[in-house]
Amino acid sequence: MNSVFGDIRQIAYVSDDLARSLAYFTGTLGIGPWFVKSDFRIPDCRVRGLETEVVVDAALASAGTLQLEIIVQKSPAPTLYSEFLAQFGATHLPHSWCAWPEDFDAVLRAAKARGFRPVLEARPGLGRIAYLEHPAQPHFAYELAEYTPERRSIFAQIRAAAEAWDGSDPIRDAWPAP
Repeated sequence: MNSVFGDIRQIAYVSDDLARSLAYFTGTLGIGPWFVKSDFRIPDCRVRGLETEVVVDAALASAGTLQLEIIVQKSPAPTLYSEFLAQFGATHLPHSWCAWPEDFDAVLRAAKARGFRPVLEARPGLGRIAYLEHPAQPHFAYELAEYTPERRSIFAQIRAAAEAWDGSDPIRDAWPAP
């Protein structure tokens, strides 16, 4: 393992305009296709320990072995997503890194032992997620996404689509089925 989190597998961006962000990533950077899950209500979500209703649009694509995510928060509750936009504005600065640990609990314990604190925890159906911040870098999040068989299947399909992508059909509704 090369960090407390293991391998960093994803970089996420927060946007206030999904269409604009997708146009930039596909048209300017040539990354695609993007798989968009719209109006996703994140179940069992806690923000800084408080039960919170969070609804997002989440777009996933792969660029080689790296997965990219663009998140647009649609619900009004304060979260790390809305705080990032308030702090940095609508930009394409990375919001978070994500690791996909199979032993989620062990990695979470190790991160907490190094001073990381959870700012969002949820169980979105594919496995648990946790966003963590560290006091030394409070505006950057480190996400853990439990690497379940369902998540592994979806991510593999997105990567395969990127490897075969010919530039057509750059935006696809919904994530692949596990």
